[in-house]
Amino acid sequence: MTLKEDQTLFMAKEVKYEQVQKTRDASFHYEWSKESYQDEIALHFHPEAEVICILKGSGYRMMGDFSEPFTEGEVIFVPPNLPHCWIYTPESCDPYGNRECIFVQFAPSFVEEGMSFFDEWKYAAHKFGSFIQGIKIAGPTTATAIRILKQMQGCPGSEKLQLLFSLILSIVNSASLQPIGIPGNLSGDISKSMHRLQVILRYVVENYRKKISLTEIASLVHLSEASFSAFFKKETGRRFLSFVNEYRLEAVCSALKNDREKSISEIAWECGFTDIPYFNRYFKEVKQMSPGKWKKEYFSQHPGSSVG
Repeated sequence: MTLKEDQTLFMAKEVKYEQVQKTRDASFHYEWSKESYQDEIALHFHPEAEVICILKGSGYRMMGDFSEPFTEGEVIFVPPNLPHCWIYTPESCDPYGNRECIFVQFAPSFVEEGMSFFDEWKYAAHKFGSFIQGIKIAGPTTATAIRILKQMQGCPGSEKLQLLFSLILSIVNSASLQPIGIPGNLSGDISKSMHRLQVILRYVVENYRKKISLTEIASLVHLSEASFSAFFKKETGRRFLSFVNEYRLEAVCSALKNDREKSISEIAWECGFTDIPYFNRYFKEVKQMSPGKWKKEYFSQHPGSSVG
């Protein structure tokens, strides 16, 4: 994304409302989506709840006033009306720049009314109603949720409905749910801050391989360098340079898992670390071991990996 495009994105200071598409004979929307990461919807919300699984792609996720990295294989619950977006790293997508995900969107009343009709499901309906913030589905429930979401593809409506109920039950009965961010209403000021963060995160995700100028990125969100640094520290609790290095380090780790040919130094350089001695010290400080040892331990714990 160019500087001008990012500035245009910031100038559109409203969180977008997404009109969820449902067919006449369906009470919810299911989709297995594969499209360019550049076509990903910007920060948006919808009155429906959503369960989404990321099949291909990684990057940074924004949910409410919270942001964090995301990876392939994650299953996330998004509550109704919570602004959110996924910002994909281009190289994490397929060779054509496509990201891939499966998601299902449904009205809260679908669960609250449909499931509470049965005494056996009233607890599940009540617990579902208590989900007011984003949730990462973890533990064994992750594989269960992915399996159900994949099974829904191509099923007739009645079977798809049964699978959706199974998906919801597996989530509400899970002991491995991880809350994302802090629940609460978003004020106009928070919404504006979210837009600033969206622009900043997207810029870092797409440009972390090269030198990132504080002057340039501050100009994206129309702040002075001092104001930008204060804003970023307030919103994330981290200095901007620290955040960039953290992101670069995770990019190095991802590349080490998937590239058999390149040396660690070459990968580090390509991920934006132009001072290799500093990179080695920083890696050891964060991971508590050298890059070489980290790679060796990773593959000893993942013998089935395609890279060894």
